This record gives sequence, C-alpha cells and structure tokens, in this order.
Amino acid sequence: MGLHIGIVGGGFVGRVHVEALLAHPDVDRISIADHDPVALETIARNYPTQRAVSDHAALLDDPSLDVLDICLPHDLHHPVVIEAFAAGVDVIADKPIANTLVEADEMLAAADLAGRRFYVALNQRFIPAHRRVKQLLDEGGIGPPSLATLTVAGDERARMGIPGHWKGSWERAGGGALADSGTHIVDLAHWWFGPPRAVSCQLARHVIEAADKADDTAGVLLEYPGLTVSLAVAYGSGGQPWSETRSMWSETGAVHVRLEADEPLELWQHGKRQPQAVEHRTDWWPWSVQRGLDHGVSAIAHDRPFEVTPLAARAALRTIRAAYEAAGEGRRIVMAEYAGGD
Repeated sequence: MGLHIGIVGGGFVGRVHVEALLAHPDVDRISIADHDPVALETIARNYPTQRAVSDHAALLDDPSLDVLDICLPHDLHHPVVIEAFAAGVDVIADKPIANTLVEADEMLAAADLAGRRFYVALNQRFIPAHRRVKQLLDEGGIGPPSLATLTVAGDERARMGIPGHWKGSWERAGGGALADSGTHIVDLAHWWFGPPRAVSCQLARHVIEAADKADDTAGVLLEYPGLTVSLAVAYGSGGQPWSETRSMWSETGAVHVRLEADEPLELWQHGKRQPQAVEHRTDWWPWSVQRGLDHGVSAIAHDRPFEVTPLAARAALRTIRAAYEAAGEGRRIVMAEYAGGD
C-alpha cells in the first residue's frame, strides 16, 4: 500500500505540491489542511483529496497518516514540524528549514528522538542543468573556478507591499529576499563549492515601502580559498519575467545557467563553446518542485537515503543568518567563529 500524505497549507505552493504528489506512484491518498476556507474549498473541489480539514491537528490524529508535507509561512515550520514528529509521522517541509538555528536544531533533535524521516525540499538541486554543473565541477570540467555569480531577480512587490503580510517580514519570514529565494542559491553554493570561509552582506529595501518588511534586495559575498562567490537577490524586478542565472569562470573554462531559457546551459572549455544537451522545461519552478518531491517521497517510501539532508538545509540557514548579522553589524563574518545563537 502506498503513502497517505497530509499537506498543510493550501496556497500556491501547496497546490503545486498536491499536483506533484498526485502523480507519484508511491502516494495512495492525499489530505489537506488549511485554515482559509477559500483555499481549502478550492483544493477540495479541484483535486481528489482524501480529506479537507481546517486544522492540521485533525490530520495528525488520523492513524493512517504517513507523512506531513508542510507548505506554510516560515515561522510556522518549527511548531508544526515538532507536532508532526510528536505524532509519529515523517515530515516533508518547504524551504527554509526554519527562521533560526535554534529552531532548526530543535527540529532535527525531534526527528532523531521520534525516529522519523525529515526532508527539506531544496528543489533546485534536482534541476538537470544544476546537476550537470555539479558533475562538471566534480570532474574538473572547467578547471578550478575563481569567480562565480548566482542571481535571482523576481517580482514580489504584491505580497511584500502589504503591511502585516508574512512575506518578507522580519518576524514571520526571518528576513526578506535573502531569507526566501536566497536559500536556494546559498544551498547551491554549498553544494557546488562547500561551506564558505567568510561572509559579507549588504541589504537594502529599494522598492518595498511597508515598514515591517525586510530586504527586497541583497548582495552577499562568500569567500573560499581561491574563489569568490557573489550572490544577488532582488524582489522588486518587475521589468521582465522572473530570472535566475548562475555563472562561473576559471582560467580554462566557464559555465553559465539561465533557467528561463529554452537551452539553459552553456559550457566553454579552452575558448571553445561545447554543446550541452540537458533536459529542461521553461516551467522549471513547478517542474523542479515535482522532481524534488519525487525524490523525497520515493526515499521515504522505500527507506532510501535523501540526496539532500536536513543538515544541508541547516547549513544554508547558518550562512544566511551569518549574512544578516554581517549586514547588521557592517562587518565580515568568519564562519569558523560564527555560533549563530539566534
């Protein structure tokens, strides 16, 4: 018999998760919980769910539930994950793992105590172009890179512009653009290059006027021996569709990824462009979510290891919290000295 998965959160991300899970061969039943009656009714009407309830506690009381999939604002990840492990079910959570390292450590400890699986959906690791970059780096396909840039330029003005909305708020989201989409490119930097030696950061709110909101623009510098990695995230970029790029250069080669392009990967070796055929879709974001969930659910269903562990999600959070501290204090943070007791 396949898995019974409960999804908490029926918003846009929750609907993408529902569609991905309905297509998974190891999933038999899906239930949904959301306190918003409109969101709940929309999912119940459009998808074949087992149950639709207003309180996730009702899902956790169901002895047939195997996995809770959490698609909630960042500040709710910690309490709902803790509840799920106490109820004896496995957990899938959207990124980031939490808002603070203290919360993340409590979640990891709760998973260990309950003996349950914990998967944080860092879906960009499952994009074929990104996986090809990882392969090239591991094999020395472009030589040791000396400079890399990873960027996100998107438009979150609608939600961030609403005072009191959780998106981009210090209290509920743990920060703005960097805490949100910045999680993905920090995780990619860790995956490709390892943890940084030091972090510097500049934050700004150039576009969003709501006083309770954090950064709509962030620039982060990650330092490695022989390598400089520059990360940039902007949430006020409404002049073109959402854009994400990654580039790196070495003495002998270069590789470039542009996710919104039909042909997302460009490789140069010794001054010559090398054709690269990688699977890709222009609806890359929901597709990557599905690929990441496919992996996580299959690993849970068949008791296989996760390719991306919750410790990797914690590591990304640690670098992001260090970047916020670096910006706030106007100094460079040496990661070996960063305790992160937030």
